[in-house]
Amino acid sequence: MGSDTNLYDAFATYGSGVGLVTVRDGGDDAFFVAASVLTASVDPFALAVSVGATRPGLAAISKGGPWTLSVLAADHLELVRRLTAKTTHAERLAALRAAGAERSPDGTLRLADALATFSCVTASTTPVNDQVLVVGSVVRGVLGAGHAPLLRWDHEFHTVAGGAERKLSA
Repeated sequence: MGSDTNLYDAFATYGSGVGLVTVRDGGDDAFFVAASVLTASVDPFALAVSVGATRPGLAAISKGGPWTLSVLAADHLELVRRLTAKTTHAERLAALRAAGAERSPDGTLRLADALATFSCVTASTTPVNDQVLVVGSVVRGVLGAGHAPLLRWDHEFHTVAGGAERKLSA
């Protein structure tokens, strides 16, 4: 990053929750871990996700295919590590299945033990440099168990427990 290291570190101080985005792309499951997710609207509900322009599944999401966001808990840390490691798609899909991924009513994968899951259809996409900002209309939401959330902050994963932040070992 060179001279941009300070700026990169400054952006890392903006903490966020971590989610798993899944979509069917033809006959295949495409998915990625997302830490840039926000509530775009509450009436009606909509989510915005910043997606790398080369992410698998972006084409299917951009075409309006249904997609799902599973909000991850601290218990999902090992899954996130496996999904973000330099492994094959088949190995990452096996990790998802081992973590209990199941089909949602719209055919996408979701994690039954997620903090919440949101089924979405794309309302708009906006290219922003190396990312695409995807806004999805929420068509269904399910509240999960009340576990501690998985958070991304300062280049690391964290959680909050009992009102106090704690760093999860890397």
